[in-house]
Amino acid sequence: MLELMITLVLIAIMASITLPKLSMSRFRADGAMRVVQSVLQQSERNAVQRQMDVMVSFDTVNQRVRMAYDANGNHLVDAGEETHWKSLEEGSKFATPPTGVNGAVASSIVGSNITKSAEGYPTIIYHRDGASSSSAEVYIRSSTTTDTNGFRALLVTQATGRVDIYNYGGIWQRAGM
Repeated sequence: MLELMITLVLIAIMASITLPKLSMSRFRADGAMRVVQSVLQQSERNAVQRQMDVMVSFDTVNQRVRMAYDANGNHLVDAGEETHWKSLEEGSKFATPPTGVNGAVASSIVGSNITKSAEGYPTIIYHRDGASSSSAEVYIRSSTTTDTNGFRALLVTQATGRVDIYNYGGIWQRAGM
């Protein structure tokens, strides 16, 4: 019985050390970041494979991303053109950070040449060569916390369409570094 009590005490001590390091809000932000990253990368790949422009629009009110295949090249979503919506992970949202990766930002989606869709959504267009119409910064965080360290950023390079990920912990750091 004494050995069992000692084992339980040790387990409790280990749990008290480990549990504070787990942050559900950061997991939610990471999940939402992966959704947006996947849509951006898939759009770039499909633009090259299908040899047509692919538009990525950000619905910051309903917390979702749309991928639309622009078959006729008019940069509008017309009837009959294929579209797919992806919602952010539950408990996460597009949000404006205290500071952007490259300086001050005024909204959660910023870029050098972000266009607006007919519905008013900020939109990036991937071209047939894989390049995007704009460099862009997309900011996401958990909607269940006020912790400013829970921000995630995705940066799109205009010339290549490449997507880089950053985490905010008082300063922006590229993920994986």
